[in-house]
Amino acid sequence: MIRLIGFLLIFIIAGCYKTSPLPERHSIGYFEAILNGKVWSRTYLNAYQTVESALVPFSASLPCTDDHLEIFSELYSPEGYLRQKFHLMKIPQKAGKYDIIPSTPYHCDEQDPVYAELYTITQDGDVVGDVYTTLKGSDSYLEIEKYNQVTGETKGTFKLTMVVEKRGGEPALPDTLYFTDGKFHTKFSTP
Repeated sequence: MIRLIGFLLIFIIAGCYKTSPLPERHSIGYFEAILNGKVWSRTYLNAYQTVESALVPFSASLPCTDDHLEIFSELYSPEGYLRQKFHLMKIPQKAGKYDIIPSTPYHCDEQDPVYAELYTITQDGDVVGDVYTTLKGSDSYLEIEKYNQVTGETKGTFKLTMVVEKRGGEPALPDTLYFTDGKFHTKFSTP
């Protein structure tokens, strides 16, 4: 009987144990910005941030005929739930300064410059909340300072104004987002 009680106690404790609140995704480099006067990565107290990047081939969600570079950064709550996903798409594979324009779902024009999106995520990290896109006509840009085609290393800065395009529940952020002093340094990998 004592063994059974001991076994049940261990089973209950082990069943309640969460191995880590941190996401299991890797992160390469950094992605920083000031959002409406505050450090974006500190939007949530004790939050965790990941930075990923890739050379992405043609896909139905962004049907560009040429492979394109993407950077995405995610913010997680202290409990490990995804809360925001920031996405820069169609990044040119060379140094230079490029406008950032609103993205349109399932659309890609090879003549367009960079696209940007931000999603807030609700519940346990799998329900899209608010959707933000670049404010049309704003002074939004991405500047690639360094790009190494062999290693995939890229470094740059950005400035971006976004507006809510679709509300998906209780607003987590204001209607207008001003990203300033944005900078990143990462290494692109193939998906």
